[in-house]
Amino acid sequence: MKQQWIWRCQVSGWGDTARGLLKVTLDPSTAHSYLIVSEDQRSVRWESNWQQLPYSKGTFDNWCSVLGREEFREGRHCWQVDGEEGTHSLWTVGVAKASVERKGWFNMTPEEGIWALQYDKGKILSLTSPPTPLSLSPVPTRIWVCLDCTQGQVSFINADNGVKIYTFKEASFNGESIRPWFWLGTPGIQLCLRDNTPQTLSPALGGSCPSPDTPASPLLDPAGAAQE
Repeated sequence: MKQQWIWRCQVSGWGDTARGLLKVTLDPSTAHSYLIVSEDQRSVRWESNWQQLPYSKGTFDNWCSVLGREEFREGRHCWQVDGEEGTHSLWTVGVAKASVERKGWFNMTPEEGIWALQYDKGKILSLTSPPTPLSLSPVPTRIWVCLDCTQGQVSFINADNGVKIYTFKEASFNGESIRPWFWLGTPGIQLCLRDNTPQTLSPALGGSCPSPDTPASPLLDPAGAAQE
């Protein structure tokens, strides 16, 4: 099973990059007022209480969204997001242009500078225009977001088995910086960021991210061969 999983990662073309998953952090200065970012900036929860925050042109004011701190213009980068499964869970992960609209309602589509995958009550959709339902079994909730600035591609990979879920090809970044992007659509849910080390949420968020049952990344050496 392990060898099959590694082989799938190699076929997906992201094995070596995912081997060193990037430690992405959240940018609280962009978070919607319903969102609570943990002290280590590695997890976010939609709380029921609205935070009275000073006005900032950098925060999202309608969609419950938050950006990652990191900005990318070149190279290949992967990070892992763990979401919550269930018939009431609704969340989205992906990337956005640094200039993405922060105020008002907008479409979560490439035309608006967003390339993302949505978990919608037990189903997965790629947020194309219009959205594309994806037939997946099992439905993943632990996802690698993989950005290739050079090729203009954004890929999503099942972190449990290394199978590619969907790729946006020929993404129009237009030389702009690209940032990790997250949206929470259900009160009470949380998203957790991982690198290659299991993590625990801040106690302020009332829980912890579940420890992975499978390796957090393919065990590949620089040449792409499986390590023992």
